[in-house]
Amino acid sequence: MFKIIYAKSVFKDLKKIASEQLPCIKEGIEELVKFPNISQLKQLKNHSVAEYRLRIGNYRVLFDVNWEKKKIHILKIGHRRDVY
Repeated sequence: MFKIIYAKSVFKDLKKIASEQLPCIKEGIEELVKFPNISQLKQLKNHSVAEYRLRIGNYRVLFDVNWEKKKIHILKIGHRRDVY
């Protein structure tokens, strides 16, 4: 089981997202504790921000994984047109 840790900038990202989308995003992030056995997950290649991407509708959650400490670091959340 993985522990989820949020970067400080993520809270600013969440303020930009419409309130009706927040519950879906929260559910998607909570599923990350089951990593890597979740759908809509992709390992990114040569991405400057993160190693992995979770797709939640039109929104993307970018994160890194520390396998040794079993921690997931959420780095950025945003609309798909803004994240990349």
